[in-house]
Amino acid sequence: MSETKLLLFDLDDTLLHFEDYWTKSMYESFDTFPLTRDIGMDQLFPVFLKHDEQFHENWLDGTIDAREFRNLRYIHTLADFNINVGVVESMAFEQWFRTIRAAYIPRDTMLVEQLANWAKRYKIGILTNGTAEDQYDKLWRMGLDQLFAEGNVFVSDEIGFAKPNKEAYLHAASAMNCLPEETVFIGDSWVNDVAGPLEAGMKAIWLNKKRREQPGSPVPTGIIDQLQELEIYI
Repeated sequence: MSETKLLLFDLDDTLLHFEDYWTKSMYESFDTFPLTRDIGMDQLFPVFLKHDEQFHENWLDGTIDAREFRNLRYIHTLADFNINVGVVESMAFEQWFRTIRAAYIPRDTMLVEQLANWAKRYKIGILTNGTAEDQYDKLWRMGLDQLFAEGNVFVSDEIGFAKPNKEAYLHAASAMNCLPEETVFIGDSWVNDVAGPLEAGMKAIWLNKKRREQPGSPVPTGIIDQLQELEIYI
């Protein structure tokens, strides 16, 4: 087995967990945004979640990109309440959401310390689907901007490939001057963070903190419940 030189992490629900911030900050955003604050959240939020799930599938299969995903879920949600909006209003809401989200994204000093320790022994990077503005903002809020900057953060919006496209993983490894077989990918998504990296020739550690049932194949290099357990496999 090749020596490990690069640890490549997913961001969402791996380094930053959605349950820490997403529902509360999105709920508050709708509840305070001028176009939606007069709609009861008991009515609006389930409709939004329905469209979020609907268009998330389109984003995952590559039919739409991250910006289109966010715009469509917002536009269609408001349309269900006879409020006609477009991309401009959707982008204004996204900015409102980011402002509110800032108060809910935790700065995890233990995570920063753990990643800094790994960075002394390996190259570290992030490969994430999303928009550059959004993902870099999360890293800054988390206090990870000193460890992860433009040179070792690869966002689908910037590189032109989204996970699980094989080219996304190969691009990240190449940019870090590492071979796929020298790379360990760590993430929570079976499709994006296990099957995709393995197909690209990398090792893959499945962060299965929710203890979901493992699909039959492919076989990950390792399975962990929390990031600290990664040490077993590197």
